[in-house]
Parts: sequence; structure tokens; C-alpha cells
Amino acid sequence: MSCDTLQFHLSDQQVQHMDDEGYLVIERLFDEAELQPVIDEISADLDRRCREAVAEGKLSRTYEEYDFEHRLTHVDAENQTISKSMWDNKVALPSFFGLMTNPKLLDVAEQFCGPEIIASSVYRLRPKVPSHSWSPVPWHQDSGYFEPYCDLGLILTVWLPLVDATEERGCLWVMPRLHKGALFFHQPDDNAHYLEIPDAEFGGRQPVAAPVPKGGVLLLTNRTPHASFENKTDVVRWSMDLRYQSAALPTNAQITRLPGEARSSGTVGVPLACNPPEPDFLVRSQIRPHEVMKTAEEFIALRKNHVYQAATDRWGYSVARRKDPLGNPYKTGGATGSS
Repeated sequence: MSCDTLQFHLSDQQVQHMDDEGYLVIERLFDEAELQPVIDEISADLDRRCREAVAEGKLSRTYEEYDFEHRLTHVDAENQTISKSMWDNKVALPSFFGLMTNPKLLDVAEQFCGPEIIASSVYRLRPKVPSHSWSPVPWHQDSGYFEPYCDLGLILTVWLPLVDATEERGCLWVMPRLHKGALFFHQPDDNAHYLEIPDAEFGGRQPVAAPVPKGGVLLLTNRTPHASFENKTDVVRWSMDLRYQSAALPTNAQITRLPGEARSSGTVGVPLACNPPEPDFLVRSQIRPHEVMKTAEEFIALRKNHVYQAATDRWGYSVARRKDPLGNPYKTGGATGSS
């Protein structure tokens, strides 16, 4: 798709802001009808989990009288296991694929990544429940979780709230203008769940809050330091983060590799993918459109059948030592990265 045929164009000022600052808020990208299938499927998944917990004697009632923004808050006050079980990539729903392949979203990705676009299944569902000690995410760069080879490439993070993400509800914070230098030092956090950049690394630089209304998105580069803090309201800050890259970067997507695109090679240090533990797929292409993934069924099967490959452990943060929000070790093929 050429720039002339894009449905959603960013202004020159928006593109320049992303380049200068390392982040960009687009306040209106999706309408209610585009987000509602995702909200409906998450709500149905939550309902199923609640009903199973009631049947097993782990929850007194389903709390079905509460809406999408509040139900999990009340469930969580009685049983935190349900909210923790939905964190990260533990929920895979057909509507997620529809969101990841939304034409307007791919138009945005194309303006930064080019026309041959890889989507990563490294999506995350984030039900940031009020007052949880595990839902704040410490300062990090997404590249801290990826292969060092890809540090200088662009892996675009699209952070997408399903409710209004205000400061009080735990929106993301960013450190602007720090995305063009070397990667900051990272270390495992005290809970063995996330990587974190020690505060001293920032030399007193001040962060910026990045609130995003429902229907909007926050764009980040893979080297933009960002974090989120406590949700101080009674509303669950439901959000997702999605990732895109050029097909020229290393990828484990099962596609034809073209001249000039990186190919995995142990002899020259090119990795299998920028994030080998999880599978990539081709989501838009002018040159090989027949290789673009077309259906949610293919997407879910890809995630189910992917053979785990370990990533380079440059921070002493191997998956074998990680724990999920429930305190369990991650299984092979488990989540990596966070936003």
C-alpha cells in the first residue's frame, strides 16, 4: 500500500514528534464499534472465569451486575487469582487478531516501519486493577527484552487503552528524548517478574505522563524508557500493547525472505527473530500479499503451535528464573517483555 492509498495519515508534525521525543499520542484512532468486539470477548472470558470460580467455591458470586470498567475490581477484592490469570498474554481471543490487523492501525505502522510489516504475537492484555502491587511496571525499554542485534532497528509499540487511561488510573509515563542513545542498563526487579532501569541511570531527567483517551493510542519506540504506576481509582485500566516491525529485521515469520532482509545466521550473529520466544507473522505486504496472515484461526494456531526458542539473556533474566503474577515460573513459550 502506497502512502497515497493510506486511510489514516499522520501529520508531518506528528511524525517529527515521534522522531524527536520517542513517543506520540494519537487521541482518536478507533471508534467505539471497532473496540467493542474486543471488550465483548474479554467480558465473556472474564464471565467464564468467574462462573468457574463460583462453581469451585473460590468466589462467592459472579459480580455480573457490574460493567466492564468495574467488574474485575469487585472480583479482585475477593479473589486476586482471576485478574492475575488474565495479565500478559494468557488470553488469546479472535477479536485480538482483528484489532492487530485493523487497517488504520496498520496505516500508522506503515508510516514508521514501511510497507512490509511484521506483527508480533508479543501482545499483552493489561487489566491494571486498583491497588495491586504487581501491576505497576518499572522503568524499562522494550529492547531490554529483545535480541541485542535489533537494538538499533525500530520495533513499534502501540499501547492501546480500552478505557480512558488517566494519570489516576495508571497511564504510561515516558522519558522523552532518550531513545537514540545506547540502551540503558537493566536488571531483574525484586519480584523476578520484570526488568527495570535503576533510577540513577536517568541522571535526574524528568518523566512525562502520557494519558490516552479510549479510542486513542500511544506509540513508543523499542528504546523509549517508559513505566506505569499504581491505579488509584475504582476503574480497571484495561489496555493492550501491540508490536510491529519491518520485515527487513530478523523474524521467525514463515515467509519468503527477500534480498536485503536479515536472515538468521549463527556465523554473523543474526538471531532467529528480534524476540525468538514468540512467533511473528506477516500482517501487510505489497510484494508477497499471498503470505499475509488472513484469519484469527491461523493466528491462534500459530501461537499454540510455536516452538519456543530462547532469547539472549544479557541481563541475567532468563525465562527459567522468571515468575508470573501468580508467583509461578514461566513455562517455555511464556511471556517476555512488558509495557
